Amino acid sequence: MLLALAAALAGDPVPVMDSNGTIVVKTMVPYSEADVRAVLADPEQAVRLPPEVLGVTTLARGKCVTLGVTVKGAWDPLKYTTERCPTAHGFKYKLLKSDSLTAYEAEWTLLPQPGGGTEVTYRVRTELDLPVPQALLRRSMLRSAKDTLLALVKKVTRAR
Repeated sequence: MLLALAAALAGDPVPVMDSNGTIVVKTMVPYSEADVRAVLADPEQAVRLPPEVLGVTTLARGKCVTLGVTVKGAWDPLKYTTERCPTAHGFKYKLLKSDSLTAYEAEWTLLPQPGGGTEVTYRVRTELDLPVPQALLRRSMLRSAKDTLLALVKKVTRAR
């Protein structure tokens, strides 16, 4: 019941890609910023939200966390290392190393709303150094960004 309410309030988020290839998708959730942040607090759990993630390993801890990530690829799994740092309104990721990705940036932004609830924004930009048609890659990235945001909403709802 609660999951249905959260899904209805979240609506069907529509991801948008800008001219730089950054995808932005946002939604409103009927929970506090602290509730959403609690789900994103575990770096490994947060990195597992995208549906294509196959595995995550914490490589270093500190203010920022270094993670080794394995994701589904068109033919073989792709691996990369990312740094995840807290920000004033969420978390930010940047690519440290990869043989297949030439760029990876992601950010969660959580903004409490005056009437209650939280506006959640997920931004992500990924560039691959692989022979994959751009139209196929864009379509897959847009779907993944939406599915990632919906997975977060589902986890926050279940945690409540």
